[in-house]
Amino acid sequence: MSFGQFDIEMEVNSDMTIIIFVLLLVSHFLGDIVFTSYRLAILKRDSGLIHQIVAIGGHSSVHAVCAGVLLFVFNLDWLKGALLVLALHFVIDFIRCRTEIRLYGPGRLFVKRSELFAWISGKSGNPEKMTISKLWPWILIHVLDQGAHLASLYGIAVLI
Repeated sequence: MSFGQFDIEMEVNSDMTIIIFVLLLVSHFLGDIVFTSYRLAILKRDSGLIHQIVAIGGHSSVHAVCAGVLLFVFNLDWLKGALLVLALHFVIDFIRCRTEIRLYGPGRLFVKRSELFAWISGKSGNPEKMTISKLWPWILIHVLDQGAHLASLYGIAVLI
């Protein structure tokens, strides 16, 4: 019977999926934390659709390059992975940025990273803005955005 081979093949595929997913998580961290800037975050929320598309496209390209390089180094299907990361990251960020523009206005971030960390540590410089009643829509958007990114990265890992 081939049940034993099937189990081994499924385990190998499962292990490979996890390895690819971890590589894509590392590339996501690099693209969102290391290789980004406050200016780019503002441009992604620009009132001009063309400026916004270019900014999100540039940001998504950085993610694609990071993913492609890591997948290439590990001799995996880097081109397929990079193109999927490019497309899915663009769509997710475009939806998030358009939502934030509608809620908070164009060309601005509702919560900067430094404000969030100050609020978490209890040292908020703007206590009126940084209340849970005002933050919950932004927190929900952020959680849905990052959840969509994680789900897309796992889906990519399965496809590769």
